[in-house]
Amino acid sequence: MSKIIDTIENLPNLLPLKPATVEEVENAEIELALPFADDYKEYVLKYGAIMADDVELTGIAKSKNRDVVQVTRREWKANGNIGHNMYVVENVGIDGIIIWQDCSGKIYESTPNHYAKQIANDLSSYLESK
Repeated sequence: MSKIIDTIENLPNLLPLKPATVEEVENAEIELALPFADDYKEYVLKYGAIMADDVELTGIAKSKNRDVVQVTRREWKANGNIGHNMYVVENVGIDGIIIWQDCSGKIYESTPNHYAKQIANDLSSYLESK
């Protein structure tokens, strides 16, 4: 089992959605004009999107609050300090904190009207730190 899948499987009260297809992932990358990191692709292909205790990750989902394309576009528009080289992994729901990932897999955190700062090297490390 890969690191990201193992990490997600160990989240308490895990509630996954429907796995995404390769075509859905490719379409989301095209819509954002941005490639996803390998661990993010692996995650959405297995789970689509997830919720667990203290975690609600974006992904390939019908919900406007979980769909990575809709959430990312909304957050790009809300914070002009964020370049279009990152997509939203999680809206923490506290003080406007947004968690981002770039195509190399690094994880960043931003607050309203501020630049993002790196907080983890990959999605697994971020989840383990929660």
